[in-house]
Parts: sequence; structure tokens; C-alpha cells
Amino acid sequence: MKKINLIILLFVILTFISCEEDFNPYGDYQEKFAFTCILRNDDNIQTATLFRSYLTPLDDPAVTGADVRIWYNDSVFVFKDSSVVRTDTSRYNSPFRFYYNKTFSVGNEKPIELEVLLPNGKRLRSSSVTPKTITFDNESAAIIPPTSSNILYFEWNASSTGTYFSTKMVIRYKQNVNGEIIEKTKVVPLEYVEVNGELTPLYPSPISVPITIYHQDAINKALQEISQGDPNKQNYSVLQKVDFSVTAYDAPLSKYMSSIGGSIDDLTVSVDVPDYSNIEGGFGLFGSYSRKNYTRLRFLQDYIESFGYNFIVEN
Repeated sequence: MKKINLIILLFVILTFISCEEDFNPYGDYQEKFAFTCILRNDDNIQTATLFRSYLTPLDDPAVTGADVRIWYNDSVFVFKDSSVVRTDTSRYNSPFRFYYNKTFSVGNEKPIELEVLLPNGKRLRSSSVTPKTITFDNESAAIIPPTSSNILYFEWNASSTGTYFSTKMVIRYKQNVNGEIIEKTKVVPLEYVEVNGELTPLYPSPISVPITIYHQDAINKALQEISQGDPNKQNYSVLQKVDFSVTAYDAPLSKYMSSIGGSIDDLTVSVDVPDYSNIEGGFGLFGSYSRKNYTRLRFLQDYIESFGYNFIVEN
């Protein structure tokens, strides 16, 4: 299976390292289990991982043969065992093992319950409620560039106190490479900041307020970068619609992000923080997120053409 949620894998690293740190090599070995599953509303493929603490670092910690069940919307969904070839074999040569179910996605404000029957007969349990629906404020930005300021302001409803959100803006474009049209994307940072004399992109991290601001200068630079080094700007065609989305996390995920100061993104995870777990009988994280696309955002044609690019109008 190719579609594995990267966030889940990163959460697993955190929870299993926490398990490892509790292990005392000079005392009696106590087997502990770390389970991670983040349910999503934007895909019907749900994945989970299960690890045990190990006696030696050479032991593959993956646990197979567990009975993983999730109750959602008056139905029970059983997860199957699977594996993929491990890309990093510096520590383990065995396949990376996980559990999956590809028959459901979650909605908003729905209870979810988890039960894992381990091969040794013990059980892990957890529960949560999926996030509320995201509704965007009418005052949020609709065109790029904005007419009267150098910022793009976005606001949406606050699901509840303590909820964390993350945002993502993506430019969609097509590049002509030796006659072949290739569709590409460019993620836009909030702004560029100077670090050691160089401009460095600052990307969004989870926040606890339902507001975010993008700087127009960052969008300008992101557009310039898609053709950097190529003098023939007509090889590039930018689509009119700009992808912008907000993801709301449920209470367990929001509490986890609060415990690490909101410093997680899709590529990194901090492990030097107090542990957070909502798995009864073990360690780990069980929760959900809800992603909503904002469909009003558009590029102006003369703005895109000012970079030398073609402009693709969309209905």
C-alpha cells in the first residue's frame, strides 16, 4: 500500500521513543505497547501502527497479529495487517508493518472508539470526538494580490476552546519540459525571514487561533521560484484557482500539539517534550482531523502574466 499517512508515522516515532525511554536495562523487563492512529475526513484509507518496547535495539518493535477495531457511526471497522518495503534500512531490514482499513472516512462531531486486542490477550482502548465543521469568514481573502494591503487574511470558526489548526496554501502550475506537460505544485510559506543573511521560508505550524496571515511578498517569491534558473518563462502556466485549506484537530491531537508548543508539521516532530498519551493500557495517540478547502481564492490574470507565465482560467 502506497498511501500511508506521514503524520501517523511521525507520531509513532514520538510515542515509541517515549516507550523506549521508560525502559530500565538494569531492572525487570516490562513489555509496553505504543499504538497510533489518526483518522481523517479527506480519505477513506485509515492507517495505524503498533509497537512494543524491546530488549535490544536490534529487535524490530512492530507487533503483528493484533485485532484492531474502531467503532464509528454505528459501524465497526476491522483493520488488516500489511507492510511496505522500508526505505531506511540503517536500523531494521524487515518491512515496515502497519494496519489499515480502506472503507471509511470520518465526518464532523462524531464519536470514535478504539479497541486493540493484543496477541498476549491484553487490550488497549481509547475514544474521542471528531472536530466540528470548519466555516470560513466572508472577510477572508479572495484574490491575489489583494487590492489594498500587502497581506492575505484568513479567518474561520473556532470549533471549541483549545482546538488546534493548521493551514496550507498551494500554487498549481504546469511546466513544459521538452514538449511534455507536467503538472506541479508549490507550497507557499507564510513569509520569508532572514537567517544568516539569507531569506528562509517560514511555513505554517499548528496554531490555537482560527486566524492566519500570509504575506504577499512570500507569494511573489514563491511564484518566482517555480521557474528559477529557467529564462523561458513561457514554459510555465499557472492555474487561476489557489488551493488553500485549514485542518482542525480533535481534542487528543490538540492536546498533543499544545504539549509540544505547536511545533509540529508534516516533516518534523519534536521528541524532547513531555509525553502525551490517550491510550488506555499503553502509550500512543488516537484521534482525528477534519480538513476543509477554501474555494474562493483566485489569482488575477495580469498578476500572473507579470511574471512572464501563461494563465489558465478555471470555472
